[in-house]
Amino acid sequence: MESTVRDAVLDAGRTLGVPEQVTRAFIRLLRPCVHLCSYDRLPQELKKDARPAARVAGLAQLPPDVKAPPGLPHVLTIDCAAIPSGILDIDFPADGHLVVHAEIANYPGEGAVVHLPAGTETVEHPANERREKDAAELYEPFPLYAVPGTTQPDRDYFLEVPEAVDYAAEDAERMGLAERLIDEIEKFVYAPWTYEVQLGGHSGAWHNPAEDRGDVLFIRIPESAVSHGDIYLTMITGAREQIAERRYDELDFEVEL
Repeated sequence: MESTVRDAVLDAGRTLGVPEQVTRAFIRLLRPCVHLCSYDRLPQELKKDARPAARVAGLAQLPPDVKAPPGLPHVLTIDCAAIPSGILDIDFPADGHLVVHAEIANYPGEGAVVHLPAGTETVEHPANERREKDAAELYEPFPLYAVPGTTQPDRDYFLEVPEAVDYAAEDAERMGLAERLIDEIEKFVYAPWTYEVQLGGHSGAWHNPAEDRGDVLFIRIPESAVSHGDIYLTMITGAREQIAERRYDELDFEVEL
């Protein structure tokens, strides 16, 4: 998590008069992520030395003897070496490329993630014929850039931590202060690139969140980030050990409105 967010939350808690142990309990619920956004959305201080970290759509680069998943379009390729190190709290590859094929606008979700080690020989693979004829049209290829960020869980999680329960139980005024602090946290973690492609962090799912079943988010892809559609959200999730051991064929693809 960015120290600026942590410090801002601590200051906000002190200003509101919320006990520091409650504020720190809220901070412990925050999780780091990396956003992938277009160059025009990059914060100004990152533009000078910006290095592309991913590519949206276009033809997939895969080894000659590897077949692309039938019926699924290539939506994203991530240059793992361009993702800032030491940010994420999941085991993300330090090098090579992650190639993602997915049908991002069709419930319940389907896709595949392949990791290509650094130096793997690849060739362009022809585009797959889409299974869903009415699926959103993907953008022409363009690069994405990495921005470290911070994510928060659903509001209810904050109010369920023991420190908050002990502080605000049956006290409307204290509950109001705790909720105002949550409002401040939401402001601190928001950025113009918050709703772009996201690596790690809280899933932000409305239905069946990965966190509720003990899993974590690997990659989140909003339909609007890679196509002309603007309705669906694809979440690639799994157990921490599946991600750490690169058992990507076991990950779940979930699409929600």
